[in-house]
Amino acid sequence: MRIKVVALVSLLSSLLQPVNVFAMGSGDQYQDLQAGVKYVVYKPSNTLKLPPLNFEVRPCRLFPKHDQYLLAGFGGMDQGIALVETAAAFNCTGVDHPKSLGSITINGVRAQVGMYCSTGSCLPSAFAHYGGEITFTAPKSKTLAATYIRVGTQGGFTLKQLTAFATGLKPVSSK
Repeated sequence: MRIKVVALVSLLSSLLQPVNVFAMGSGDQYQDLQAGVKYVVYKPSNTLKLPPLNFEVRPCRLFPKHDQYLLAGFGGMDQGIALVETAAAFNCTGVDHPKSLGSITINGVRAQVGMYCSTGSCLPSAFAHYGGEITFTAPKSKTLAATYIRVGTQGGFTLKQLTAFATGLKPVSSK
């Protein structure tokens, strides 16, 4: 049993190791990522004063041989905000199924709001307690494909705060 646990922990930790973007030399990780993918990369301009936690570029395991995707964290492990960006045509992150709280508009785009509530009977006012996500597809540019974006939190942030973070996402300069 101990060998199985050690093997499982080793496997999981290897899957969670960040894949570094090859250095492009701009000094801006988002700009460097944009140089290596075919979808529009968005950079947060309003991080709610949360410090960066991580910036990971991961291989697309659901659609091998397609663009890598971004997982960036802000704040801390207990209370933070996660930003996921992937090509909309090949959503490398899969789909969550949070309790739907309807839709809002983020920078002119219709976005879905969901709350992580396991019972399904949680009130929207409990968003900051349970956490949730905003998901949307940002439009393509003249030369780059559309981007699927997920901004989520495990709790500690209101929907208003998460919306402010999402609204602050700005496309980096294209290739």
